[in-house]
Amino acid sequence: MDEIIVRLARAMASQPRLRIFALLVRQGELTPTQLASELHIPINIISTHLRVLVTAGLISRRKSGARCYYRAESPYDSITVSGKLTAWLRNLWTVSPLPAGQHPGLHEVRDVASRPDQMLNRTLFEVATAFTDLRRLQILRHLGRQRCVGATELVEVLSMSPQALSRHMRKLSRRGYVLTRLVGHAMVYELSPTTKTVIHRRMLEIVRQTWEQVTSRTS
Repeated sequence: MDEIIVRLARAMASQPRLRIFALLVRQGELTPTQLASELHIPINIISTHLRVLVTAGLISRRKSGARCYYRAESPYDSITVSGKLTAWLRNLWTVSPLPAGQHPGLHEVRDVASRPDQMLNRTLFEVATAFTDLRRLQILRHLGRQRCVGATELVEVLSMSPQALSRHMRKLSRRGYVLTRLVGHAMVYELSPTTKTVIHRRMLEIVRQTWEQVTSRTS
Protein backbone atom coordinates (compact mmCIF):
# COMPACT_ATOMS: atom_id res chain seq x y z
CA MET A 1 0.00 0.00 0.00
CA ASP A 2 2.84 2.42 0.75
CA GLU A 3 4.03 2.00 -2.85
CA ILE A 4 0.60 3.20 -4.05
CA ILE A 5 0.74 6.22 -1.73
CA VAL A 6 4.21 7.09 -3.04
CA ARG A 7 3.04 6.79 -6.66
CA LEU A 8 0.07 9.08 -5.97
CA ALA A 9 2.22 11.61 -4.13
CA ARG A 10 4.74 11.66 -6.98
CA ALA A 11 1.92 12.20 -9.46
CA MET A 12 0.74 15.18 -7.40
CA ALA A 13 4.25 16.58 -6.92
CA SER A 14 4.29 18.39 -10.25
CA GLN A 15 3.12 21.93 -10.98
CA PRO A 16 2.12 21.10 -14.59
CA ARG A 17 0.08 18.09 -13.47
CA LEU A 18 -1.66 20.15 -10.79
CA ARG A 19 -2.51 22.76 -13.45
CA ILE A 20 -3.89 20.02 -15.72
CA PHE A 21 -6.04 18.64 -12.91
CA ALA A 22 -7.36 22.10 -12.00
CA LEU A 23 -8.32 22.81 -15.60
CA LEU A 24 -10.13 19.47 -15.89
CA VAL A 25 -12.06 20.25 -12.72
CA ARG A 26 -13.23 23.58 -14.10
CA GLN A 27 -13.91 22.64 -17.71
CA GLY A 28 -14.90 18.99 -17.53
CA GLU A 29 -13.71 16.63 -20.26
CA LEU A 30 -10.85 17.86 -22.40
CA THR A 31 -8.60 16.37 -25.06
CA PRO A 32 -4.80 16.58 -24.92
CA THR A 33 -4.91 19.15 -27.71
CA GLN A 34 -7.31 21.36 -25.76
CA LEU A 35 -5.19 21.06 -22.62
CA ALA A 36 -2.03 21.93 -24.52
CA SER A 37 -3.71 24.99 -26.02
CA GLU A 38 -5.15 26.22 -22.72
CA LEU A 39 -1.99 25.67 -20.67
CA HIS A 40 0.56 26.57 -23.38
CA ILE A 41 2.42 23.30 -22.86
CA PRO A 42 3.65 21.17 -25.80
CA ILE A 43 1.26 18.32 -26.51
CA ASN A 44 3.93 15.63 -26.11
CA ILE A 45 4.60 16.86 -22.56
CA ILE A 46 0.87 17.07 -21.86
CA SER A 47 0.50 13.46 -22.98
CA THR A 48 3.28 12.35 -20.63
CA HIS A 49 1.66 14.11 -17.66
CA LEU A 50 -1.73 12.63 -18.53
CA ARG A 51 -0.28 9.11 -18.54
CA VAL A 52 1.14 9.66 -15.05
CA LEU A 53 -2.19 10.96 -13.73
CA VAL A 54 -4.16 8.11 -15.31
CA THR A 55 -1.74 5.48 -14.00
CA ALA A 56 -2.06 6.95 -10.50
CA GLY A 57 -5.86 6.86 -10.73
CA LEU A 58 -6.27 10.61 -10.23
CA ILE A 59 -8.02 11.15 -13.57
CA SER A 60 -9.95 8.95 -15.97
CA ARG A 61 -9.69 8.52 -19.72
CA ARG A 62 -12.22 7.55 -22.35
CA LYS A 63 -11.87 7.10 -26.07
CA SER A 64 -14.42 8.26 -28.63
CA GLY A 65 -13.47 7.53 -32.20
CA ALA A 66 -9.95 8.82 -32.76
CA ARG A 67 -10.04 11.16 -29.78
CA CYS A 68 -9.26 10.65 -26.10
CA TYR A 69 -11.02 12.62 -23.40
CA TYR A 70 -9.84 13.13 -19.83
CA ARG A 71 -11.80 13.95 -16.69
CA ALA A 72 -10.76 14.84 -13.15
CA GLU A 73 -12.43 11.73 -11.74
CA SER A 74 -10.81 8.61 -10.36
CA PRO A 75 -11.76 5.33 -12.05
CA TYR A 76 -11.50 3.69 -8.62
CA ASP A 77 -13.97 3.45 -5.75
CA SER A 78 -14.34 6.41 -3.42
CA ILE A 79 -13.00 4.39 -0.47
CA THR A 80 -9.65 3.80 -2.20
CA VAL A 81 -6.77 6.18 -1.61
CA SER A 82 -6.93 7.26 -5.27
CA GLY A 83 -10.65 7.94 -4.97
CA LYS A 84 -10.23 9.91 -1.74
CA LEU A 85 -7.39 12.03 -3.10
CA THR A 86 -9.24 12.81 -6.32
CA ALA A 87 -12.41 13.84 -4.47
CA TRP A 88 -10.39 16.00 -2.10
CA LEU A 89 -8.44 17.71 -4.89
CA ARG A 90 -11.64 18.36 -6.83
CA ASN A 91 -13.16 19.97 -3.77
CA LEU A 92 -10.15 22.25 -3.29
CA TRP A 93 -10.63 23.75 -6.74
CA THR A 94 -14.40 24.00 -6.61
CA VAL A 95 -15.12 25.24 -3.08
CA SER A 96 -15.64 29.00 -2.92
CA PRO A 97 -13.04 30.80 -0.78
CA LEU A 98 -14.25 31.48 2.76
CA PRO A 99 -13.14 34.13 5.22
CA ALA A 100 -9.96 33.08 6.99
CA GLY A 101 -11.72 32.81 10.34
CA GLN A 102 -14.18 30.27 8.95
CA HIS A 103 -11.59 28.16 7.18
CA PRO A 104 -8.51 27.90 9.46
CA GLY A 105 -5.29 27.64 7.51
CA LEU A 106 -6.74 28.02 4.05
CA HIS A 107 -6.32 31.79 4.09
CA GLU A 108 -2.66 31.07 3.39
CA VAL A 109 -3.66 29.23 0.25
CA ARG A 110 -6.93 30.46 -1.24
CA ASP A 111 -7.81 33.79 0.35
CA VAL A 112 -5.03 35.82 -1.16
CA ALA A 113 -5.67 38.69 -3.51
CA SER A 114 -3.00 37.66 -6.00
CA ARG A 115 -3.01 34.38 -7.94
CA PRO A 116 -4.76 32.04 -5.47
CA ASP A 117 -4.37 29.06 -7.82
CA GLN A 118 -0.63 29.46 -7.80
CA MET A 119 -0.62 29.52 -4.01
CA LEU A 120 -2.85 26.44 -3.86
CA ASN A 121 -0.65 24.51 -6.28
CA ARG A 122 2.48 25.53 -4.41
CA THR A 123 1.00 24.25 -1.15
CA LEU A 124 -0.16 20.98 -2.72
CA PHE A 125 3.29 20.48 -4.21
CA GLU A 126 4.91 20.98 -0.81
CA VAL A 127 2.44 18.62 0.85
CA ALA A 128 2.85 15.89 -1.78
CA THR A 129 6.65 15.91 -1.58
CA ALA A 130 6.49 14.83 2.06
CA PHE A 131 5.06 11.47 0.91
CA THR A 132 7.14 10.72 -2.20
CA ASP A 133 9.58 8.40 -0.43
CA LEU A 134 8.90 5.06 1.25
CA ARG A 135 11.33 5.88 4.03
CA ARG A 136 9.40 9.00 5.02
CA LEU A 137 6.20 6.96 5.14
CA GLN A 138 7.92 4.47 7.45
CA ILE A 139 9.03 7.33 9.69
CA LEU A 140 5.54 8.83 9.87
CA ARG A 141 3.96 5.46 10.54
CA HIS A 142 6.39 4.72 13.39
CA LEU A 143 5.97 8.18 14.92
CA GLY A 144 2.21 7.69 14.79
CA ARG A 145 2.59 4.68 17.10
CA GLN A 146 4.97 6.33 19.58
CA ARG A 147 4.73 9.62 21.42
CA CYS A 148 8.43 10.48 21.21
CA VAL A 149 11.12 8.48 19.46
CA GLY A 150 14.87 8.95 19.67
CA ALA A 151 17.05 9.06 16.59
CA THR A 152 18.98 5.97 17.72
CA GLU A 153 15.78 3.92 18.00
CA LEU A 154 14.56 5.00 14.56
CA VAL A 155 17.90 4.19 12.95
CA GLU A 156 17.73 0.69 14.44
CA VAL A 157 14.04 -0.05 13.89
CA LEU A 158 13.95 1.24 10.32
CA SER A 159 17.44 0.00 9.35
CA MET A 160 18.32 3.49 8.20
CA SER A 161 21.62 5.32 8.35
CA PRO A 162 21.79 8.37 10.65
CA GLN A 163 22.53 10.53 7.61
CA ALA A 164 19.42 9.30 5.75
CA LEU A 165 17.26 9.75 8.84
CA SER A 166 18.49 13.31 9.29
CA ARG A 167 17.81 14.10 5.62
CA HIS A 168 14.25 12.77 5.73
CA MET A 169 13.53 14.46 9.06
CA ARG A 170 14.60 17.83 7.67
CA LYS A 171 12.11 17.47 4.85
CA LEU A 172 9.29 16.39 7.17
CA SER A 173 10.12 19.17 9.64
CA ARG A 174 10.07 21.86 6.94
CA ARG A 175 6.60 20.68 5.99
CA GLY A 176 5.44 20.87 9.58
CA TYR A 177 4.77 17.17 10.10
CA VAL A 178 7.53 16.42 12.61
CA LEU A 179 8.89 18.24 15.65
CA THR A 180 12.57 17.86 16.45
CA ARG A 181 14.17 18.59 19.82
CA LEU A 182 17.32 17.81 21.73
CA VAL A 183 16.93 15.91 25.01
CA GLY A 184 20.28 15.82 26.74
CA HIS A 185 22.62 14.73 23.98
CA ALA A 186 19.99 12.78 22.04
CA MET A 187 17.78 13.95 19.20
CA VAL A 188 14.10 13.15 19.73
CA TYR A 189 11.30 13.27 17.17
CA GLU A 190 7.50 13.34 17.38
CA LEU A 191 4.55 14.07 15.13
CA SER A 192 3.52 17.70 15.27
CA PRO A 193 0.16 18.18 17.04
CA THR A 194 -0.70 20.90 14.50
CA THR A 195 -0.06 21.34 10.79
CA LYS A 196 0.87 24.33 8.66
CA THR A 197 -2.50 24.38 6.85
CA VAL A 198 -5.65 22.27 6.65
CA ILE A 199 -4.28 20.97 3.35
CA HIS A 200 -1.22 19.56 5.11
CA ARG A 201 -3.50 17.99 7.71
CA ARG A 202 -5.90 16.43 5.22
CA MET A 203 -3.16 14.75 3.21
CA LEU A 204 -1.80 13.11 6.35
CA GLU A 205 -5.31 12.08 7.39
CA ILE A 206 -5.90 10.32 4.06
CA VAL A 207 -2.59 8.48 4.35
CA ARG A 208 -3.28 7.38 7.93
CA GLN A 209 -6.83 6.27 7.04
CA THR A 210 -5.33 4.12 4.30
CA TRP A 211 -2.98 2.48 6.79
CA GLU A 212 -5.89 1.82 9.16
CA GLN A 213 -7.97 0.24 6.40
CA VAL A 214 -5.14 -2.11 5.50
CA THR A 215 -4.63 -3.03 9.17
CA SER A 216 -8.34 -3.75 9.72
CA ARG A 217 -8.48 -6.01 6.65
CA THR A 218 -5.47 -8.04 7.75
CA SER A 219 -6.26 -8.29 11.48
